[in-house]
Amino acid sequence: MKQLHFLFAFIGFMNVLNLNAQRDQTIFNSPNRVGGFGGPIFEYTGFGDNENFKTASGGGGALILGDFFLGGYGIGDINLLETIDNNEVLIDMGHGGLWLGITPLQHIAVHPYGSVKFGWGAADIQIDANNFDYYDQFFVIHPEAGLEINIFRWFRIAGTVGYQFFNGLDNPSPLNDLDLNNLRAGLTLRFGGFGRRSNYDFD
Repeated sequence: MKQLHFLFAFIGFMNVLNLNAQRDQTIFNSPNRVGGFGGPIFEYTGFGDNENFKTASGGGGALILGDFFLGGYGIGDINLLETIDNNEVLIDMGHGGLWLGITPLQHIAVHPYGSVKFGWGAADIQIDANNFDYYDQFFVIHPEAGLEINIFRWFRIAGTVGYQFFNGLDNPSPLNDLDLNNLRAGLTLRFGGFGRRSNYDFD
């Protein structure tokens, strides 16, 4: 009988140890949630200058692993109208690539949101007055940060402010003053399955 009591006590002790082991926080471990999403992306720039207020739209999707997500995006149909040396310059461009993000405290209705896009794209630049047509490729980095709202379990909206850096776009002589780097506001709609917090999630 004593041996049976000892066996039950030992099993109970191991269960306690196992529970505590599951509750330990580690740097690298299985993610506390797994899911995926997709949805449209809207960007706005040109603040304070109504004539040059610009919009762009696209979409993306990613795999969710804990507080992080990893996926891809594409932004197209970007038409910019700039004025350089009294000439109207029409710029048609698009880009796409890798999309990384983080959403800590996402079990709270309103929580932080941040992402960075690393993309490649091309631009077609035309100056009608000079009958000038120029095509070039570029690399773009777009970090952003803001807040996200959980509307439903399957739908979230993030509002962000970020800055877009372009590199590799060589400016020929008619476009020496062309600078596409700019401050941007963004609106991202995410639809999908965002997973559920583990019973041992501490965030």
